[in-house]
Amino acid sequence: MKKVFKKILIVFGYLVLTSMLVAYFYFTSVLVHKKTEDRCQEVAVYIRDSAAIPLTTAEEIFSYLSETGWVLPGKEFASIDLFQLEKDIEKFNAVRKCNAVRNIKGTLRLDIWQHTPLFLLEIENGTFYISKDGFIFPRPNEKQLPVLVVNGHVPFSHGRLYRGKADSTDTWIQEAIPFVTHIVKDAFWSKKTKSIWVQAPTDVCLMPEEALELKIGDLHNFPEKMYRLREFYRVLEPRGGVEKYKVVDARYKNQLVCTHKK
Repeated sequence: MKKVFKKILIVFGYLVLTSMLVAYFYFTSVLVHKKTEDRCQEVAVYIRDSAAIPLTTAEEIFSYLSETGWVLPGKEFASIDLFQLEKDIEKFNAVRKCNAVRNIKGTLRLDIWQHTPLFLLEIENGTFYISKDGFIFPRPNEKQLPVLVVNGHVPFSHGRLYRGKADSTDTWIQEAIPFVTHIVKDAFWSKKTKSIWVQAPTDVCLMPEEALELKIGDLHNFPEKMYRLREFYRVLEPRGGVEKYKVVDARYKNQLVCTHKK
């Protein structure tokens, strides 16, 4: 009887010890998981539109965070101002929007979207991308996107590092946005136009693939002027117009003035 009772005590002791060990490891794993969840373990950057707009890389974001004092791995999430982090990243390069989200594994995920350039502005003050909604930012690297180039004497009162919305001083740029949009959305003109030369704000020329200057003048009533220039290609190009003329001028109402090559 005593032996049976002793065996029962031994078995019971093993069961208690096993339960204590299971409980210990369980609560230890919970504490470790909780600690991992509360502290930033790593940062992951995803440029959501990098294929279409290769202007910003994840490496550049990491460098920018380091330069601006954002030390994130190892830091408790409670001490990280995610809203301010998003706003700081949105000041960088071509970044339009940043969404910072943490997960249960302790990863801080930064999803980033960029401004979509409509055209590249090359002027004395610098080289800038202009988006359809009028956001201006310096070209971040030498890699040029396949967008229309506008160069020449464009009024621009900002410095070489200006980054922000077009303001009240950027009247010509604001007028140019619907003009360039018209060109890039038109099947004929998007293929034909290689660049836009601005001799003066009221003296704008389209530079096509041929050795021609297509004069628009100012950007007032540009759809009608573009229609008349299109008529040049419809009527006169088949008759050797490209070889005969060096300037096609649509500045005058209801007419085209063509200047012969010498």
